[in-house]
Amino acid sequence: MVIMLKNSSKYIVYISGSLIFFCAGLTVIEVILRKFFHFSIGGVDEISSYIFAIVISWSLAYVLFEKMHIRIDIFYNFLENRWKYFLDFFSMLINFIFISSITYFSFNVFYNSWEKNSYANTPLGTPLWIPQGFWFIGFVFFLIVITTLLYKCMQNLFQKEKNNLSDIKKEIEC
Repeated sequence: MVIMLKNSSKYIVYISGSLIFFCAGLTVIEVILRKFFHFSIGGVDEISSYIFAIVISWSLAYVLFEKMHIRIDIFYNFLENRWKYFLDFFSMLINFIFISSITYFSFNVFYNSWEKNSYANTPLGTPLWIPQGFWFIGFVFFLIVITTLLYKCMQNLFQKEKNNLSDIKKEIEC
């Protein structure tokens, strides 16, 4: 399960990077059209805002798997395994609590937009539930990843026999 989630997050981050390049290209086109042709596509900033919000929520899982979040490795590397397991468990528990609340409130935002049939107050008039839905699903994916890693950290922490540490680390480091 963990390997599948890690591979999925890798593909998702490639898609996310492509979307960011798309935003950059769209912005360049918009600037050139405005400067030289006095014409605007319109809505580039709105589209970019939606894409950035979606990309961030979907990319958080990859960042967690690759250990790119702020860490305290200088201290962590000198600790015994049992303390590492405890810190891993504690950090995943805090992440779980935090992301659970973000996921809950992002669902509320999405659901209110869906229920009220809200549209953006912009020239594009985007139905807000569409970008907010993708944003919410990204947080759900991240919550699934955190829940899975929290379970792995609990296994590491409460495991009686610590001999198969290399097997666990091969699957995923918590």
